[in-house]
Amino acid sequence: MPAEQSCLIPVVVDRLAPVIASDADSRWAADLRKQLAGIPDPRDRRGVRHPIGSILALAAAAVVAGAQSFTAIGEWAADAPQSVLAALGARFDPRHARYAAPDEATVRRVAGRVDGDILDDVISSWLAHRDTSTTDPAETPPAAIAVDGKSLRGTFARTGGAGVHLLAAITHNTATVLGQRQVP
Repeated sequence: MPAEQSCLIPVVVDRLAPVIASDADSRWAADLRKQLAGIPDPRDRRGVRHPIGSILALAAAAVVAGAQSFTAIGEWAADAPQSVLAALGARFDPRHARYAAPDEATVRRVAGRVDGDILDDVISSWLAHRDTSTTDPAETPPAAIAVDGKSLRGTFARTGGAGVHLLAAITHNTATVLGQRQVP
């Protein structure tokens, strides 16, 4: 029996596929953006052009579409159709009469400064409210929970710093992330 894949991105994509399918209710983007708008914005209020909710929703949509780096997120955003940018809450530029996506540097700065625990809680809550399973909890067996630690690639300093370490709890039967926290 082959080992299961440790990367959860395919699991997330599978769970989100019905939500973001072309024939699904298009209000999912506005709903996600509304939830993400509640995250405290770490930026100085002066000079903010793009709302935090739209930046994070755009980044989430790009990742679900296959982007695996900030550069890929920026490219996806630059190529996104106007209707998608509008649904994700991108800023409307009246001078050019079109929606303007944030550039890669803006997405990178926001993602690097936002509180990851709050972001994780907001997205987990949004996914839980969109859960379409109709299984009666009394009929399901007790869930097995896997606890897994990860060291994030690219977070170790060149001088041998500690890097960023995450600990996550995940259910076996539904691959639902119950919680994830940064640990020393």
